[in-house]
Amino acid sequence: MQTVTNEISEKPISLSHPTLRLVMLIGFAGLAGCQTAPQKLIPKPTHQHPPMVVVRPAAPYSPTTPQPEFGYPPLVPQTLPALPAPPQPQVVLRDGHNIPLVQKLMAQGLQQLQLGQLDDAEETYDRVQRIAPQYSSVYARLSELALKRKDGSTAEGMARRGLVLARSPQQKSGFWQLIALAGSMQNKPDVVNEANGHLQGQ
Repeated sequence: MQTVTNEISEKPISLSHPTLRLVMLIGFAGLAGCQTAPQKLIPKPTHQHPPMVVVRPAAPYSPTTPQPEFGYPPLVPQTLPALPAPPQPQVVLRDGHNIPLVQKLMAQGLQQLQLGQLDDAEETYDRVQRIAPQYSSVYARLSELALKRKDGSTAEGMARRGLVLARSPQQKSGFWQLIALAGSMQNKPDVVNEANGHLQGQ
């Protein structure tokens, strides 16, 4: 058995002594820790300024401008040819003139008007107007009836309503003649000149 001499007491100490074994274990542990512990590096402080970032305003987007990130070529605007307008269907005005009752009442009213039965004729034409409100001839008869009564204002109003519904140039000419007579009865030279201007232009 090996022995270690104590410097103080100079007495031999056995290696199996518990105190000596504890001291040796602590020493070995310290050496192992010194060998395996990594050294911590403290970074040196740097005083470098961050790089300056210059922000440039983006160019306005345009579909004709090539996009550099994609490399697309610029778009060329194209003009489409104008399409012809579709034909509009012709609106046929159903004025009711071919209704048998309307024809019968119109003949009856004309007879009453010629006989001077103005009240009866007015009542007959009012019935026609209710049955066929877009029949222009009934407004011509009502305008004639108003002229016989010396009512120029009513005669002009009925003639203008019929003028809107008139189809042929002959019908329009007849309504302008009634408007001229009504304007003369009301002493309205502007109405007479208007009617004469349309009659001369036809």
